[in-house]
This record gives sequence, C-alpha cells and structure tokens, in this order.
Amino acid sequence: MRPALPALEKNILKYRALQMVLLLHQVESLRTFVIGSIRATDRLASATGGRGGRLPLNAKRPMEKALAILVQEDVITEKESIDLQQIIDVRNKIGHKVHELVEGISAPKVLGRSDPIYDYFALDRFERYRKKISSRMQKSFVLELSFRELSFEQAEGTYKEELARLRNRIDRQFEVRRAAA
Repeated sequence: MRPALPALEKNILKYRALQMVLLLHQVESLRTFVIGSIRATDRLASATGGRGGRLPLNAKRPMEKALAILVQEDVITEKESIDLQQIIDVRNKIGHKVHELVEGISAPKVLGRSDPIYDYFALDRFERYRKKISSRMQKSFVLELSFRELSFEQAEGTYKEELARLRNRIDRQFEVRRAAA
C-alpha cells in the first residue's frame, strides 16, 4: 500500500479539482451563451431582411467559429480568442485526460511521471473574458438567457469560498515546508 500524500499535496489536489469543476461549468456556460446569442441575432437579422446564418446549427467546431465572429465584431481581440481557445483546450483535457493534470502531484515516482504545468490562472482569465464578452455583446447582439447560471450559482459560490480557504492553507503549508528545507 502506498503511503498517503502529505497534507500540502492533498490540498493542492483539492484546489485543482475545485478549479476544474468551475472551469467545466464556466466553459459550457459561455459556450451556450455565445453560440445561442449569435444564432438568435442571426435569426432576428434574417427575419428583418439582414444578414444571418453566420453560425448554422450543423456547423462544425461552432465555438471556434463563434469566437471568430466575436473577433470580427470587436467584442474580443484575436489574442484573447487564442487564449480562450487554449483555456477551452484545458477544459477538454479535464474531460478526457484529467489524470495528466494531477500526475505531477499524485503519481508514484516509479511511473516516470511528467510534471505538466498546471495553469492556476486559467479560471480567473476565463472569468474576466466571460464578463467582457457578455458586456460587449449587449451592444450588438440579441442575448440568449439561460437558467443554467441560477442552478449553479450556490455551488459556484461555495466552491469559490473553499478555493480561498485552500489557497491560504496551501500558502501556509508551503511556507512551513520551505522553512524546514
């Protein structure tokens, strides 16, 4: 039986797990909002004789196309679009290869584990982009609303409180370990 992880590593794993849950929600929420809003705007434009159909229902890689539309409409920059796509790739990694995001902490050394760089700031950046996008889309898009946010609001608040507590605990434990070294 393998020995248990030290407290610092356990707390880092919990921190990452909570960030991953929030990122999964945030990405899906933004995806639904952006794609739905672009399609609603296109439907309205088509109905009033304007241009529509920029993002049809059968479009391949709709989020990628939606981000390109947001760049074209000056809602976000090309650089922000690229960063958003990289954060979405992290979300996809969470869904398909979550073990790679924790193996630097939890895998036995005999497995020759790699030490991937975990992006602790992806969630914060994504939340800033999300606010910017929803704010700037108000100017020229029909905004699609969803009850998704309401249904997750309490959980999100709880997770964020726990992240703050864990962050303080991790910082203290790290300082103790550094002082002992």
